[in-house]
Amino acid sequence: MAMHTFLAFVLSRLQDPSKPWPEVATPSQLPCKEPITRAPVNFPSQYLVGFEPVVDFVMESGYINVTAEDYLFYWFTGATSAAPADAPVLIWSNGGPGCSAMEGATTEGGPMWLWDAKASAKTGFSGTLSRNAYAFNNQVHSIFVDQPRYVGYSTGTGRKVTSSVAAGKDLVQFILGWYRAFPEHAHRKLILASESYGGHYVPAWANAVLDYNMGRPTAEQIPLKALLIGNGIVNGTVQGGSFGEYTKAQKLIPDGVPTPTSDGAARTLMAKTLGYSPNFYDYRLVDQECCGCTSYNYKEWSDWFLRDEVKEALNVCGTAGQEAFGGCAAGCVGLPTFDDHDTFSYSGSLSRALEEGIDVTFYYGKQDTACNWVGALEMANTSLVWGGSTKWANTPFAPLKVGHAITGSVRSASGPNGAKLSFYAIDGAGHMVPMDNAAAASEALSSIV
Repeated sequence: MAMHTFLAFVLSRLQDPSKPWPEVATPSQLPCKEPITRAPVNFPSQYLVGFEPVVDFVMESGYINVTAEDYLFYWFTGATSAAPADAPVLIWSNGGPGCSAMEGATTEGGPMWLWDAKASAKTGFSGTLSRNAYAFNNQVHSIFVDQPRYVGYSTGTGRKVTSSVAAGKDLVQFILGWYRAFPEHAHRKLILASESYGGHYVPAWANAVLDYNMGRPTAEQIPLKALLIGNGIVNGTVQGGSFGEYTKAQKLIPDGVPTPTSDGAARTLMAKTLGYSPNFYDYRLVDQECCGCTSYNYKEWSDWFLRDEVKEALNVCGTAGQEAFGGCAAGCVGLPTFDDHDTFSYSGSLSRALEEGIDVTFYYGKQDTACNWVGALEMANTSLVWGGSTKWANTPFAPLKVGHAITGSVRSASGPNGAKLSFYAIDGAGHMVPMDNAAAASEALSSIV
């Protein structure tokens, strides 16, 4: 989830660091005898629609050790025949912090969609998987990983990590372990991608990878190629005060009314203007309240991941996932003290990546109120310091065309070392762009493949 209502709590906590975090116990033993490292994913035929006679791409899943006690769960979907022969590997995680990447796998960039899984008004959840025409694996090999530790189906008996920086070090171990488990892909370039709180994850991951690579021969380095961030919170200082300007830009408050000076005032006025309480992630929709609702109704979606046949198909370790998908959790777990007293420079890490030749692409759905595009553009304009800054500042937006239709705008500039910064402002999309405007999300991904 991107940033479910837990993110609202995180953002409020930036203003009040004394607010306590929920405590979550660490298991004393694994929920299975031994987690599977690598095995095929095979859903029963009744779960598949449009994949006849067989699924035409490789799918595998399992667990990779990041410590002797802790395992991150992943679902790998190999590239289709539409992808280039040298297609990179993309690693995706959802945000939260604490939300499962299975959301991305089944409602966003994965090749198998759970149709209407998060419908604002229930239209009948079938529980079947249908083909996503704009799946990531039309361009890349994709890995959906549940991280940090204990998120989603991930499991273990060690300590939870408490920061994006620590999660970055775990991700390096995951990458190394995954390449060992999949030696046929160890030569491929790597793209790191996430959304929402992933605006913290991706820079922390990238910094950990670049630190790992320092001093190592090229042949021993992790071949990082690019970074992809969707509707991310990268720099709270810059982005946090932008909501009033955003409501003006999107015409969500009346003309002639002074720009609200606080988020609370802006949201109150926005709701009054709209005439309803808007979905936190897409103001075009009405907010949903229920057990398992976090603006969208996640209940049927999260229950689906606890079905025995689904867990068997995904090679899940025993009862792993119960905390994330059971009850009213909506696919997320609490992460006590996560990023408490954080001093890491996420903007600085992205600047470092650009300086080291790593492409960076942002995409933002313009109907998202959780991480709005106005503040994000200000972040890209002011907090990234790199060799292409001047060229970037002088580069105008151009219409974003998909097919023959304009579906937003895009701005892109390269630095003297060839690294490219791109920003996509996408129409017809809220917080989860690959769900709302999949064609535009695919276009953004193509900028770095």
